[in-house]
Amino acid sequence: MAGTVAVLVPGTAQAATGTLVSNGRVLVNPTGCVRIKLTDEDTTVVSNGTDQTATFYASIDCSGDPIGTVAAGADGTPPMAGSFTIN
Repeated sequence: MAGTVAVLVPGTAQAATGTLVSNGRVLVNPTGCVRIKLTDEDTTVVSNGTDQTATFYASIDCSGDPIGTVAAGADGTPPMAGSFTIN
């Protein structure tokens, strides 16, 4: 008797289309976990000119609970973050 086997392959992260500026650092078509340039400020200054929401983390490796988001096409100042991902 022949059986059917389904194989699930996780999808790969796609790069956002556009530019995200974080604390003066310009990132074109960002993808994956991005470490944020540190500053002396208490917040992270973000201009999200991409087509996807950016999710921010206190850690430098996108681990732990998110501390803020900046929607696609929006500006924001999440608390001082160490990294972000594009969703």
